Amino acid sequence: MDSLIKELKKVKDFRRRQGRRHPLWLVLLIVILAAMQGYLGYRAMGDFAKANQQLIVKKFKISSPKVPSSSTIRRVLMGVDWSNLQDIFNQWSSSLCESDDLRDWVCIDGKSLGSTVDNFGNSHQNFVSFVSLYSQEYQVVLGLNCFENKRCSEIKQVQEIIEDFPLKNQVFTLDALHCQKQTVKKIIESKNHYLITVKKNQKKLYQALESVAHNQEPLSIKIEQDKSHGRQIQRQVAVFKSIDSLKSSWYEIKSLIRVERWGKRGKKDYHQVAYYISSVWEKADYFSEKIKGHWQIENRLHWVKDVIFKEDDSSIAHFQARTNLSILQTIAINLFRLLGFVSITEGQRWLNNRWSRLWILLE
Repeated sequence: MDSLIKELKKVKDFRRRQGRRHPLWLVLLIVILAAMQGYLGYRAMGDFAKANQQLIVKKFKISSPKVPSSSTIRRVLMGVDWSNLQDIFNQWSSSLCESDDLRDWVCIDGKSLGSTVDNFGNSHQNFVSFVSLYSQEYQVVLGLNCFENKRCSEIKQVQEIIEDFPLKNQVFTLDALHCQKQTVKKIIESKNHYLITVKKNQKKLYQALESVAHNQEPLSIKIEQDKSHGRQIQRQVAVFKSIDSLKSSWYEIKSLIRVERWGKRGKKDYHQVAYYISSVWEKADYFSEKIKGHWQIENRLHWVKDVIFKEDDSSIAHFQARTNLSILQTIAINLFRLLGFVSITEGQRWLNNRWSRLWILLE
C-alpha cells in the first residue's frame, strides 16, 4: 500500500507561495482526520485542528506552532482542483488490493451529492455525482469518477473508469442502467469480467433470458430463506448456459442467471424475478453470494456517506469544496476499513482521538 501522506503531497497547490502558511497536504490530512472523528463543517474542522494542535505540530514536525484555521480549511477545499485530487485518490486506492491474482468482485454504482442541488423543483439543474468502484473482498473504494450531470452521463463515466482501472481479472457488478453493449465491450477489452442486471430497457435480451429460464433446465440451483427484518422470503438462484444467439452481441457472455424471490413482507405477499448476465461461469451458490454482495456499495458506502458523513445535508454547497470533501471523506472510510471496521461508528469509538493507532496507515 502506498503512503497516504506521500500521495497527498502530490496534490497541486493552487496558492501563491507567499500565502502558504501551512503545507497543502497537512490541511487535507486534517480534513481526513477530522472526518474520522465526526467533525464535518468548516468551523468543526477548525476546532478539531485547534484541539489537536500540539499532537499535529509534534507528529508531523510542522515549523509553524499553529495549525490551519477554519478559514484556511475552507479556502483549500474551495481551491483544490477536484480532478487532480480524484487522480491522487485513485492512485492510492488502487494500491490497496494485493494483486491481480485474486479475483475480486467490484461493485460499480453512482451517487449524487444532494448538498450540491440548488433547487429540487428544477429538473434541469446541475449537480455533482460520483461513480464509485467498491471491493466486495476488501470493502474499500478502489476508484472514483466525479462529474457534473449537465456535462456527462453516468453511463459514460462508468465506461471511462473501467478503461482506467489498473487491475485485471476482476468481476464488475453493475445495475440495469449499465446493461449496455458498449460497456460490456469495454469491460472485456480491459481484461476484466462482468455481472450485470438485465431489465426491460434491453427488451430483446430480457425476452431471451425469460425464454431460456422457461424452456431449459438450470445447470445449478441454490435455494435459501430469509426471515430477518419482518420478512419471510424464499430465494431461488438458477444458472443457465448462454445461448449462441446472444454471444455475437454481448461479449464473452457465458452465464444467464435467474433470481426469484417470493414470500411475505409483513402481511403482504411478495414475488419478484430478476435476471443477470455474466462473462464468468460459476455455480448458483457462488452467484447468489456475489449478487447479494453488490448491495454492499449501498449499505457500506452510500448509506455511510449519507447518514454518518451527512453528505446530502451538508452546509457546504460550493461545488468544488463539496466534491473535494467527499473524496477526502472516502479516504476516511477506506482507512477505517483497512483497520478492520465494517461499522464506521464503531471505528470512531475505537479511535476516539488515540491517533497512534492510525499512524501506520498514513506513513
